[in-house]
Amino acid sequence: MLINRNINVGPLRTSIRLEPEFWDALAEIAQRERKSIDDICFAVDKNTDGMTRTAAIRVYIATYFQNAARARSGAGAARPATAAAVAK
Repeated sequence: MLINRNINVGPLRTSIRLEPEFWDALAEIAQRERKSIDDICFAVDKNTDGMTRTAAIRVYIATYFQNAARARSGAGAARPATAAAVAK
């Protein structure tokens, strides 16, 4: 089941549809990074590399938690990437 929510991507008010698990993950990332969901979506949206906004957000979430897992295990990244770093 997809959940549709309104977000602000910079000055643009739009809506995205994500599974509840992705909304939960996005909220967790926002809390960890001390940013709003809108701020994270804006950073991701600036660097979509031709993907749809929703696909780019899903990829961002997966990459964020992959980096966090690597950092925790000591393999790879030194620490979880910030929204801006993953979005680039």
